[in-house]
Amino acid sequence: MKGLTFVHWSKTQAPIFSRFRAGAALFGLAWALGVTFAACVLMFAWVVLSVGPVYNFSTFVIAGSVFGAVTGGAFCGRAAGSMGLAHGFLTGLSYGLLLAALFYIGSSAGFSAAELLARALLLGVVGSFGGLLGVNSHIRRGLPARE
Repeated sequence: MKGLTFVHWSKTQAPIFSRFRAGAALFGLAWALGVTFAACVLMFAWVVLSVGPVYNFSTFVIAGSVFGAVTGGAFCGRAAGSMGLAHGFLTGLSYGLLLAALFYIGSSAGFSAAELLARALLLGVVGSFGGLLGVNSHIRRGLPARE
């Protein structure tokens, strides 16, 4: 457990919003959407290349969105270098809200708005876990921590 960064207290009294890096959050959101797009391409290839009459991809869609949130949070936390939980949560939440908006627009009776917001919050929590992994990714590589 030595060397893991959970909370980092700053000696400067800079406001938290000035330490937040919006570019890192957008970078993580791009990674999350890219991973989800790759999962969709794999499912499309599965349908095209196999000969099944019915396909049930609900588990794969959920796994792809969760993996996208974790990956987006990790790359966001790595790019930010600090406040991985906050950066990852914002990336996962914005990714979840984007998916919720797409599902709400495209589905006539699929989910209620409360269910979609709960899923967006869940993706935010998963993204914060990814952000924590991204900030601490320097440990696996043997590199010094960013300040």
